[in-house]
Amino acid sequence: MILYHGSPVGGLTELKPFLSEHGRPYLYFADNPLVALLYAAKPVPKPFSFYPYGFAKDGAVVYSEYYENAFADIYKGKQGYLYACRDVQGTEQPTQINCAYTCIEPVKVDTVSAIPDLYAFFKEQEKEGRFRVKSRQEVSAKEMGMAVSALREDMLQYNLKEQPKHAMSIFLQSHFSEVWEETDCILNL
Repeated sequence: MILYHGSPVGGLTELKPFLSEHGRPYLYFADNPLVALLYAAKPVPKPFSFYPYGFAKDGAVVYSEYYENAFADIYKGKQGYLYACRDVQGTEQPTQINCAYTCIEPVKVDTVSAIPDLYAFFKEQEKEGRFRVKSRQEVSAKEMGMAVSALREDMLQYNLKEQPKHAMSIFLQSHFSEVWEETDCILNL
């Protein structure tokens, strides 16, 4: 089986595990190259994660915009690399994502493809029916509520209010100001 890894870093001949939001160093893969490429842009620093995607019934990857024009904001003009690796040993699936795999050992790269503009690439995939962007207006209240709840938990767990210049704090203030401000109320109770 071929597994894929997306990265903003080019020129790698070996992939190595790194800090993850799952509490230990992992090397992440996907059996779907589009899913792997979503991770080629890093909207927030580790150990945080912001990759709001799912799958349509027809198998297309669906990216949910949790703020206006989020997809263009994160991917437009960004270069990424798609690494392909064959026969990856010792994989596990500790996440709840059906196409995602992890391993804890370095893995040799078989091939790599440079993607000069991730946004343009995904727009081409959208034309082919393999990818969709769900605009902020299309995101259900339930889905948005779960996203806001996860962001709120991160703010509290990592005491981000006490670190307003942290990259994740800046991301939240810029794109989720209501969560940032609402957390003030929670902390003052």
